[in-house]
Amino acid sequence: MKVIKKTEHLLKLNNLGEMIYGAISPTVWVMGFSGIPLFMMLLIMASAGVERLSCNKIEPKIATCQLSRSSFMGLNKGEVTPIEQVKGARFETSKTTDSEGTPMTVKNVFLVTKEGELLLATQSAEDANSFNKYIQKSTGGLVIETDNRLLFFGIMLFPSLFLVIGFRVFSRTLRYSIVETYIFDKTASTLTTKKRGIWVNKVAERSLAEISEVKLETEHTENGILCEIYLLIDGGDRLFLSSSLNHKKQQKMADLIRGYLDGRSV
Repeated sequence: MKVIKKTEHLLKLNNLGEMIYGAISPTVWVMGFSGIPLFMMLLIMASAGVERLSCNKIEPKIATCQLSRSSFMGLNKGEVTPIEQVKGARFETSKTTDSEGTPMTVKNVFLVTKEGELLLATQSAEDANSFNKYIQKSTGGLVIETDNRLLFFGIMLFPSLFLVIGFRVFSRTLRYSIVETYIFDKTASTLTTKKRGIWVNKVAERSLAEISEVKLETEHTENGILCEIYLLIDGGDRLFLSSSLNHKKQQKMADLIRGYLDGRSV
């Protein structure tokens, strides 16, 4: 709690500094917890899309093709690449290891042209066989389309869980981030309490004459001794003002409010 204004007839306090300080740690945690999954999701989205290979026979055992690729879940349409003198397709498997050293098999399909080989998105031996049969025997056109958006969407579900958890924690932080302002007005003999937040907007007023005592209470916690300031109200009510592990600071604030109220008009 901090003194915003203090005159002979007015004392204004609020917890803005404490609220900001309390929100920093969860915000940093959310950025770290959700930042990496968000970056992963962006990479996945950039890789997901559709590859379309369209071919026509121009002479026996040779075709001319067009290759088009989209990215960002198919939203970004790439340029259409012409491929001349295509003679066939080659399916290849190779043994390798992942980043943890676990053995794995990699499958690739290459389009064979007179100028070299072109790697396709498809990993299906069936697609390679279909293309070779088309080159050897069929006429007309052939279309091979590889759509990996559904696969990448499934992969995105895992990092999205971390993203949802992170933003849920952040939303709860915002929900409980409330600026509380207390205005002690001797002229009007009132205490005005204002609470402002994203989902909170409350103003309450009561007479200074109802305040019987300023109470400083302590409680032992895992982090130390927590000091809380309350206003005791006639009739048994208690109005919480602030809490802190800084006993000296809380004692000073309690004494300030107590001294101010001692000279109130009732």
